[in-house]
Amino acid sequence: MLKKSAIILVTILSGFIILGLVSEPELRESGQLVAYRGGGQIIDYQKLGADGCSARSIVQSENVHIENTAESIKDADSAGFNVIHINIHRSKDNNFVLFHDWTLDCATNGKGEVRDSTVSLLSELDAGYGYTFDNGLHFPFREKGYRIDNLTAVLDAYPDKTFWLNLKNNDEESFVALNELISSSYGNRLSKFVIFSSENGVSWFRREAPALKAISVESTKECVKKYMLYGWSGVFPEACSNRPILIPPDKAKYLWGYPRRFAALAQENGSRVYLWAEHTPLRNHKLEIENGIGVVTGDIHGAKAVFR
Repeated sequence: MLKKSAIILVTILSGFIILGLVSEPELRESGQLVAYRGGGQIIDYQKLGADGCSARSIVQSENVHIENTAESIKDADSAGFNVIHINIHRSKDNNFVLFHDWTLDCATNGKGEVRDSTVSLLSELDAGYGYTFDNGLHFPFREKGYRIDNLTAVLDAYPDKTFWLNLKNNDEESFVALNELISSSYGNRLSKFVIFSSENGVSWFRREAPALKAISVESTKECVKKYMLYGWSGVFPEACSNRPILIPPDKAKYLWGYPRRFAALAQENGSRVYLWAEHTPLRNHKLEIENGIGVVTGDIHGAKAVFR
């Protein structure tokens, strides 16, 4: 009896393997370019780890703007980027602004937490004040006109662009305020937004605003782990469906069917796959793009060189 059951199990598993190998899903679209933090500077991660301040950890490069600014987004849009990723904070007066750090001290000439300042005060600060690539000998972005921008101004300027909104605040008031802003002012383009949040935020958006896609670091890890576990079978994990799937470049080799088959299977299930390259210099990623794998990068100049 046990021998018969084992034979049946092996037969079923073999069938799954053969089906997964033979039925090749069709790749529908090539990969997308995503401007990480709206495009910006390359980061020395070793220096960042020791200092904790990204503005003091940049590497001198040919990228001309700093992150999360109207100037960098305009540059990324002109370069042909499909998606704009930006960091946002809720201000004291319940608006949203583009900024990465929790405090203003590192990157700007301001002080204190972003959430404790109003939009009008934030807009007066020099957003490029603290950026230096040589430990303070030069500040190439100081007094160049960079400002902390209001989210609505950016969204209004690019009505057809897809935006990934990385919400830094982790409180229900911020979840409610962001949902109200998007649903009231941009309700006709909900499919153009993805909310990056905590697990707490993802749970809230899935419960209260299911029309908006919301993901977290934890939900991304769950997706990747499940795909690594049984993606070979051709069964696509529910945790990976209808969402961006973000892959660290060094983990790509462990994903069944990467790049083309994985990308095609994801697209078949309403998802897209992206390499999470962030602040590192962009190399030749043409093959990934052609095979349906997107690239998330802040290296706008590198993208212009690779994909010109």
